[in-house]
Amino acid sequence: MASKSKQIGTRWERELSKVLAEHADTSRRIPGSGAIGTITGTPGLTGDVVVTYPFLNRPIKIECKYGYGGSKSMSVKREWMEKIRQEAEQNNNIPAVSIKFRDVTSGDIESAKWICFSVEDWNALMGYFSELFDDLEDYWSWKYETKEWETPR
Repeated sequence: MASKSKQIGTRWERELSKVLAEHADTSRRIPGSGAIGTITGTPGLTGDVVVTYPFLNRPIKIECKYGYGGSKSMSVKREWMEKIRQEAEQNNNIPAVSIKFRDVTSGDIESAKWICFSVEDWNALMGYFSELFDDLEDYWSWKYETKEWETPR
C-alpha cells in the first residue's frame, strides 16, 4: 500500500484533473504519476496530469505538488520546474506545476490551489492568445462590416 503522503498527492492529481476537465477537451491523470513513462522512456506517459483545450495548439503537461509546508507557506523546488520542462519538451507540451497548500480548510480555500508557468511560457501563451484575439477581431470585422460581394482581407 502507498504511503499516506503519496495517497494525498494522488488525490490532488485526481482533483486537479477533474476541475480542469470542466473546460478542457481532455484532462487525464497519468497512471503512477508519470513514473511508468519515465522508466519506459515514453514521453506521453510522463508528468502527473495532461490537459488539452480546444483553443490551444499544444497540451499542457502538469507536475502536481501537495504540501511541502503548511497552510500558510510552501517550499517550491526548482527541480520540479526543470523536470516538467524536460518532460514537456519531449512531446511539445506546455509545462506547468500545480501546487496545493496543505491543511487549508477555512477562509479563502481557492487561494490554496495554483498553477505555475515559467515567465517565457506565460509570455508565449499570452502571445498566442493575442493572435487568436486579433484573428477573431478580423473575422468579426470582415463578417459584419463588408458587403457580401467583397473579398475578406
